[in-house]
Amino acid sequence: MQIPRITIAGATSGVGKTSITCAIIYALQKKGFSVQPFKVGPDYIDPSYLSSISDHEAFNLDVWLMGRNQLLNSFVSNSNSDISIIEGVMGYYDGFGGDSNYASTHHVASITKSPVILILDASKTSRSIAATAIGFQKFHKNSRISGIILNKIGSKKHEILCREALEITKLPIIGIIYKNLELNFESRHLGLIPVKEKNLKSKIKKNSKVISDSIDVEKIIQIIKNPVSLPKKC
Repeated sequence: MQIPRITIAGATSGVGKTSITCAIIYALQKKGFSVQPFKVGPDYIDPSYLSSISDHEAFNLDVWLMGRNQLLNSFVSNSNSDISIIEGVMGYYDGFGGDSNYASTHHVASITKSPVILILDASKTSRSIAATAIGFQKFHKNSRISGIILNKIGSKKHEILCREALEITKLPIIGIIYKNLELNFESRHLGLIPVKEKNLKSKIKKNSKVISDSIDVEKIIQIIKNPVSLPKKC
């Protein structure tokens, strides 16, 4: 099956994956696309944000619980919108253990043959951001990384320094998001506050609109326009 799709990964937890994924969904919808969200792992909080902005129920993709074939079958059978978007979990290569990528975002992106946009927290760094990006590119034989989003940029000068440094990666920069404390969502020990607990739907939409202005949605559309075919059933 031809399913246009993209995975949104982070170098670590806390880089803004959920907020940015919501913003990408918002931007794609403004272009007239319907979007089906998925979330790597068993998390039930982040999917509530994705469901809120997309108006489609988000589905979990957990290879440890579901197995490879059931995960792929679920992804294919539930990808009924124009575009499917998968939000990753933790850092890109973080999974079941320290010696393999099993159950990581990279593992799920590989199973679903999805291109990946990597989110990097650019605060407290400039040229060193390239070392991080190259590390993620080279760590696995096929990283699947097709673009980068820089979050928490402090100034125009900071943006220029990061852009110059990242030229060596040959990866397109999909978004430059400036630091804005007003865009933060409240968190606690389990992560984000569930949407229904504090009726956050209006804030999610507001934040998504603001962040979407810093994302090049046309580049995302280019990345996903010729998807690798997936089997109808494994």
